[in-house]
Amino acid sequence: MQGFFRSFFTVSFYTFLSRILGFVRDILIARYLGSTVIADAFFVAFRIPNFFRRVLAEGAYSAALIPVFSGVVIDSKDDHEAADFVENTMSLLLFVTIILTFIFFFGMPYIIQVLAPGFSNNKEAFELAVHFGKIIFPYLIFISLVSHFASINNVHGKFVAGAFSPAILNISLILSLFILTPQLLTAGHALSYGVLIGGLFQFIYLYKAVLQFYRPRIRIPEFNKKLKKFLRLFFPGLIGSGVIQLNIVVGTIIASFLPVGAISHIYYADRLNQLPLAIFGIAMGIVLLPTLSKAIKRNNIEEIQATQSRSLEFSLLISLPSAAGLYILSFPIIHILFERGAFIAEDTYYTSKVLSIFALGLPAYILIKILVTCFFAREDTKTPLYVSIVSVIVNIILSILLISSMREMGIALATAISAWANILMLFIIFRKKHNFFLDTKLIKNIMKILIATLLMILGCYFLNALIFENIEDLNSLLKITNLLIIIIFCKIIYLAMIFMLKVISLQDLKDYIKK
Repeated sequence: MQGFFRSFFTVSFYTFLSRILGFVRDILIARYLGSTVIADAFFVAFRIPNFFRRVLAEGAYSAALIPVFSGVVIDSKDDHEAADFVENTMSLLLFVTIILTFIFFFGMPYIIQVLAPGFSNNKEAFELAVHFGKIIFPYLIFISLVSHFASINNVHGKFVAGAFSPAILNISLILSLFILTPQLLTAGHALSYGVLIGGLFQFIYLYKAVLQFYRPRIRIPEFNKKLKKFLRLFFPGLIGSGVIQLNIVVGTIIASFLPVGAISHIYYADRLNQLPLAIFGIAMGIVLLPTLSKAIKRNNIEEIQATQSRSLEFSLLISLPSAAGLYILSFPIIHILFERGAFIAEDTYYTSKVLSIFALGLPAYILIKILVTCFFAREDTKTPLYVSIVSVIVNIILSILLISSMREMGIALATAISAWANILMLFIIFRKKHNFFLDTKLIKNIMKILIATLLMILGCYFLNALIFENIEDLNSLLKITNLLIIIIFCKIIYLAMIFMLKVISLQDLKDYIKK
């Protein structure tokens, strides 16, 4: 387990670095675009490749490839069979994504009509979204190959390159805002080209990383037994692993009928909500999948149960206080990060409300990543598919029912409720299907984590009400300082309770740091 957590912390660190750069990017986007029609158009256009990025890089592709490839690596007597599989899957992926890019490029007006039907009443927003989408969409080719090479590296225990690659995209977008905006019509155009340039450099970086193991060549794909098995796992996994992203897409579609700015409010809130999800949930899933796949291939029951239980335990250890913090501090966080330039006080109000509601579903989002990965490691991609379909239907129904009274906040609430419905269904099925049980240590620690989180909530709520009662009267430095004081104080409360209740010991912490 120490090697598992060592890899997890490595991935978390580089993911955290990437997300910090992402926040810098979003702060600059908010400054340049705010919640204008250009911002809404760009976020709709960016949603298409971003959906594929999150699903492919963080879900379906790796979920299908890693279990199959792990078996190939374990069973093969030499590297030839593994290299052949890498080459074959890469070639198929390249051909498919090129075809899809052409289809989506020429069909972009129809794609935008589906993603943002409300734009039909706003000619400027519609035309901008179509234009941005055409510029951005070839990014699909690059990010698909990046996902392929990252998965290959992960099976071999090399997680750094895949974890760091999103930072390259964020750097590209930041530089594009400064360098390209003065040369182009709008900052939206600059960001669109920035996505494409970032994808190219991500591909170059990951290709160099995979060369330490293989030198894959493009060829005509051979539909052999292993490739067919990969495809059988991939297509159900595409939806099953992307349920969170599907729900966000659903939210974007419905929000397009709301006044200008609603899509942007959801985007900015989702970005903040994605921080703990990426650092802990996605990072855990990335490391868990190859680790659990290999344990299952070896039929090591003790290792399987321990890996699953400790992953769930650690996810709750992180997600519950993160959700509580985002819920209570949503307003000062949004105010401090984004309220400047084109991003006005009204935007802060709506975005913070959306964020606080998204936070209610954060533990469920992270747990979904863990349980779905447990299914995928057993080469079961159909169960998460069926569950996710039910979850998306619940989300659509609730969003339609709530949007009239709660605007974009109703969409966020529908997303959070559907996430909890999703994790409940996954857990029930997983227990029945794979004989998973909550060990005594896990049950005891869940109760202790809940107690520690509750005490942290009380402290956080009190300090927030006291310090930020008149936030508008404070200067920027004092706002940031006060927010950091609250966060540090709440962390101290939580960690103190975690150690006092013996959820983890100081010795455990020392061992992880050493190793």
